[in-house]
Amino acid sequence: MSSSSTLNAPGQLQKLGSLIVGMKTETLLTLTSDRLLSSLPAMAQQTPDLSPPQANAIATKLWGFPEVVGWQDDVEPLLYCTPLLSVLPRTRLLVNNITIASTKPWNTQQAKAIFKEVLDNKPNLGAQDFLSLGTVGQGVSCKVLQERFRADSSPSSVRRILAFLRQQPRLLHTSLKKCVIEELYQFEFFSELLTDLGTEIALSMPVSTIKKFPTDMMVTLRKMIVWDPHHFLLLSRTKQELLVDKIVQTMGMYTGVFTEEEFHSMGIMAPFVVDEVFIQLDRSFFIDNLDLLRGLCYSSSKMDIVARILQEPAAFGPVKNWNQTTLSEVDRFLFFLPDKQLQEISLALMTVGRIEKLFMSQRRWEHGDVGIHCSDENERKRSFEKQQFVLQFFLGFLKIDPASPTPLVPTCEILHTTAPSAWTSNSLTSMSSAAFSNCLELMGHDPFLASYQSRQVLNKVKQMYGPVSSFSQSLISQLGGLAIELTLDELSSLRLTERRSMAALGAVSAWSNRQLSALFTTVLNSTKQSPSQLDSSTFVAMGYIVCGAKTTEMNYFNAVELSKAVLWLGQLKLSCSEEQLLALVRLLSHSLAFGPISSWGTDVFIEIGVLAAGLPDMSMSALVKEQIEGITPAAVTLIPPDNLLWCFTRDRSACSPMSRLQQ
Repeated sequence: MSSSSTLNAPGQLQKLGSLIVGMKTETLLTLTSDRLLSSLPAMAQQTPDLSPPQANAIATKLWGFPEVVGWQDDVEPLLYCTPLLSVLPRTRLLVNNITIASTKPWNTQQAKAIFKEVLDNKPNLGAQDFLSLGTVGQGVSCKVLQERFRADSSPSSVRRILAFLRQQPRLLHTSLKKCVIEELYQFEFFSELLTDLGTEIALSMPVSTIKKFPTDMMVTLRKMIVWDPHHFLLLSRTKQELLVDKIVQTMGMYTGVFTEEEFHSMGIMAPFVVDEVFIQLDRSFFIDNLDLLRGLCYSSSKMDIVARILQEPAAFGPVKNWNQTTLSEVDRFLFFLPDKQLQEISLALMTVGRIEKLFMSQRRWEHGDVGIHCSDENERKRSFEKQQFVLQFFLGFLKIDPASPTPLVPTCEILHTTAPSAWTSNSLTSMSSAAFSNCLELMGHDPFLASYQSRQVLNKVKQMYGPVSSFSQSLISQLGGLAIELTLDELSSLRLTERRSMAALGAVSAWSNRQLSALFTTVLNSTKQSPSQLDSSTFVAMGYIVCGAKTTEMNYFNAVELSKAVLWLGQLKLSCSEEQLLALVRLLSHSLAFGPISSWGTDVFIEIGVLAAGLPDMSMSALVKEQIEGITPAAVTLIPPDNLLWCFTRDRSACSPMSRLQQ
C-alpha cells in the first residue's frame, strides 16, 4: 500500500499499526492534514521510532495550519521535534488558549517563546497568573522570576514558586537554575530551602558554594541525591567526584572499612568515592550484594579495584578455579578483569550461550537509567575492547593452532545479542547470504566497527548486490557507517532519491570534506533539485552532509526551510568551515526566518545550537547576557578562539555565561 490516494482514504493509516514507521517521508508529505491528524493517536505510540525526517515532515506540515492550536492533544507527541519557527507564528493563538497550552510538554525554547507572548499580553504578571502557566513556566525569564521572588519574599511564597519549577516536564535551562540560586542565596532562610529547590536546581550550584554547606545541609543534599539520583548522573565526572569527596569528608569516611551502612547511605554515589575509600569496601557486603553493585557506575580505576576484589580468597578466589555458579554471580563484572586473568577461565565454561548472556547483561545495563549516563568515550571504548576480547578468545578466533576447531560463523540473532564489531571481519563475511543481509543494517550502525572490517563487509555487499550505482534506496539506508569506505566515484554514483537513504548517510559524522562535497552533489543530482528547492525534512535527512555544500550553494538555501531544520542540525557537531557557518547564520537571520540577530532571544540561540558558532564578529560582540545564555556548550567549542576575545574586553557579568560554557 503506497499510493497516497489509497492512504488518504479514511481509516487506512490506522490499519498499518506499527508499520506506519516504515512509511516514506515522501509519502507522509502527500497526506492531507485531516488524514495525518486522524492517524496521530496510532502514530503517537510509534513516535520514538519515527526517523527525524519523518517527524519533521509531519510536525512542520501540521503546524503550517493556524487550526493546529485546536489540535494540541493530537500533536502533543510530536512537540519534541516541532521547530521553533513553526511555533512562533502561533504563540498568540496559543496564549489565547493558555489553559490547554499550559499542560503540554514544550521544549525550553518553545516555552520561552510562548512565555514572551504571555508577558507581552500581560506585562504585570501576578503571582496567581504566573503559577497557572503550568508547563510554559520553564520559559520564564530571569527578570520575571526575580520580580516574583521580590514581590513576595516570604518562605511560603518562595516555596510555591520552587514547587512550580520542580513540576516542569523537562530539564530546566542552566541560566534559569543559576538565576534561582543567585536570587535565593541572599535570603536569610536559604538553608531551609534546600529540599524545596529539588535535586536538579540544588546540584546546579557550584561545588565551591556546596563546600560551604554546614553538616546538616550536606546530609540533606546527600539524602536528596540518594532519593533522586538522575540529576547526579547528568553532572560532569569532575563535579561528581568533587561533590562526593565533600560528602565523604562530612561523613568522616576516610578511615577504616567502607561499611554496608555507609554504602547504602551514599546510594548512586557510592562508587564515586576516592579509590582509597572504595578499596576498603566491606567484603562480605560486596559478595552478598553483587546484584546491587552490578547496577552502578564505575570509572576505569574502580573497575580495576572490583576485578581485584573478585579474585581475593574472601570473594571468589583465583579465576582458574571459577565455575558456572561463579560466572553467574560475577555476570557483567567479568568484563572488568584483565585479559591475562580472563584467559584462565576454563574454556568449557565459556560457551556461546554463556557469552551471549554476558553481552545481554552488559547491554541491559548500558541502556538502563544508570548505564546510559555513566561512561565517557574512553570508558565505552575500553568496555567494547574487553567484550571483543572475551568473544574472540573463547570462540577460537585468537588461536593460531591449525588443528583447532574452525571459528564459529555467527547467525544474525547472535550478532543482535553481541555486536558485529566484536566478531572478526572474516566471520561476518562468512555468514550465509540471508543472515548477512538481515543483519546488514546492524553492521552499518555499529559505532565500533573498524575500518578494515567495514571494507570487507562492503566488498561482500558489492558481491551480493552488484555495483554501487545499482544499490536500491533500501540497501543504501542499511549501509550507515559502512559507506565511509566508498570511493569518491562510488559516492557520486549513488542514487539518493529518498530521504531515508540520505538520512542513513547524513547521520555519519566521520566523512572527509571531499566525501561530504561528493555526497551533497549526489543529493542534488539524484533528486534533480537545486539548493533553493531543498525542504526542511531534506535538510534534516542530510544532517552532516549539509557541510558538503559550497558557500555559494548555501546562499541559495530557502531560509525558512533551513530554519525549520536547525532543531536537528543544531544538535550535530557539524564540520562546516567558518565561512559555511557564517552563510547559514545569514540565512537564519532572514526576515522570514528568525529576523535580525540583534532581535534573537535565548529561545533562538537554544534552537540553533552549534550554528551559533557562525555568528559574525560584530554580532558576537554585541550580544547581551540573555542571548549569551542561550549559546550551547557545543556551539562554544566550535567558535574560533579569536572570536571569543571580545568577551574579555567587556563587562564581566555579561561575559560570565560564556566563561561557564567554556569550562
